[in-house]
Amino acid sequence: KQWYQRRVAITAGTIHATGMRQAQENAAFREELATETTFKFSDEEKEKFVSHMTSGVQLMIKPTEEAILAKTQEVLESQGQLEKVLEEEAARVEAAKAALSEVQQIMIKVPQYRQKVLQIKKEMTNIQRRTSKLSTKSLQLKAARDKILESERQQAARLAKLEARVVTTTPTPGGSGSSGGSKVVVVKE
Repeated sequence: KQWYQRRVAITAGTIHATGMRQAQENAAFREELATETTFKFSDEEKEKFVSHMTSGVQLMIKPTEEAILAKTQEVLESQGQLEKVLEEEAARVEAAKAALSEVQQIMIKVPQYRQKVLQIKKEMTNIQRRTSKLSTKSLQLKAARDKILESERQQAARLAKLEARVVTTTPTPGGSGSSGGSKVVVVKE
């Protein structure tokens, strides 16, 4: 608004200065006419002269008046446009203030979020370390299990070989013991 008021004051000052300049020129011209020659006119001629002078002055002022009115209209239109722009800018500023307030609220929470992120990162590192240890232990247990299974297979194979070598004989009559006299022969390797 201050800019607009200054602009109107400058325009009004320019218009006033232009009008004053015209008035001074007209006064100088009238003075020159009055001093240089003295005419003696009749009242009718004076009326005619005044009428012509008045219409001449009006013709000289008319373009200036129209220019002043056009400038005034232009200034008023500019003022309307500036008011609209100022209203839009005020709305944008209010929106920006609201957004800035939200950003400030978020920025206040940043240290808390940072702490949470660091805590989560620490927990994930611990989980990864434990997972790695469990994986290593699992591999060790699997290797031990495989070793035990292999040793059991080998024992079962040896037992099967030994059983194949064991020869049973038919029972003999009159043998001693409660078994009925059968003999078992074991072949040694």
